Amino acid sequence: MIITILDVSILTKIFEMKKITAILFLLSCVHLSGQEIITLEYDNSGLDYREAEIKTKGYSGIGYNFKNISIPTLQVFLPEGKSQPTTAMVVCPGGGMRANAFFHEGLDVATALNEKGIAAFVLKYRLVPSHLIGKNEGLDEPYSKEKKQLTYGHLDAQNAIAHVRENATKYGIDPNKIGIMGFSAGGAVTIEATYKSNEKNRPNFLAPIYPWMVIVEDQEPPAYGPPLFVACTTADKLNLAIPSAQLYIDWAKKGFVCELHNYHHGDHGFGMRKTGHPVDNWFKNMIDWIEAIGMLN
Repeated sequence: MIITILDVSILTKIFEMKKITAILFLLSCVHLSGQEIITLEYDNSGLDYREAEIKTKGYSGIGYNFKNISIPTLQVFLPEGKSQPTTAMVVCPGGGMRANAFFHEGLDVATALNEKGIAAFVLKYRLVPSHLIGKNEGLDEPYSKEKKQLTYGHLDAQNAIAHVRENATKYGIDPNKIGIMGFSAGGAVTIEATYKSNEKNRPNFLAPIYPWMVIVEDQEPPAYGPPLFVACTTADKLNLAIPSAQLYIDWAKKGFVCELHNYHHGDHGFGMRKTGHPVDNWFKNMIDWIEAIGMLN
């Protein structure tokens, strides 16, 4: 009888442990999937989408990316334990306007921002329709499809900023501390959205990370001078260091707050992945900078 009681007790404890483990797993899945997904306003006139959105494996088979995004969405990640309005960041993953590196330049970034008490909003902006990729490439002006797509992507980013600002109370956001950051093509989206912003959708600060400036038309920094943080590497095979430095110079000439971290080592697309080089410090450098300019709550 004693053995039976012990067996029941042990089985009960095992069941409870499995139950707790299952609950924790489900909670982690909820965190990874974000607390809310917002469909942003859009108009696809002039775009020719023929297929549904495509989900593919991420870099080295880790995580996942998206292609053929025709409906822009914003995924919400709010930090825990914040008792006062917090800083917010709209995150624009890269992918050459043909893909969205949603994992290592999106979800991983959102997690890291939340750990610093910053609310993250990961943007899936509209991409070049998949059936057009590789078509008439020799006849088109270089990157003509990507440049055209940027006119839609930057609108998605502006709508994302406007949504966060309009719903600041709901999200516990300080409406005067909304930033935007992006990687590669997402950096181009970040810059273009800032150049063409108005009072409703302007960012309070921006952080283009190895921005792909070749698809961004030459423009003057906006008159209100949002603080700028840029990070890139000279070893980037897309030769993004000089355009990134020029972006910094454009801001500096105006006397606007700006900071440039031009590391040497590090391949294009490092995102939140560790490289073993000093560029691994870029995220900490950015957070320190956000705090230094008084934008970190």
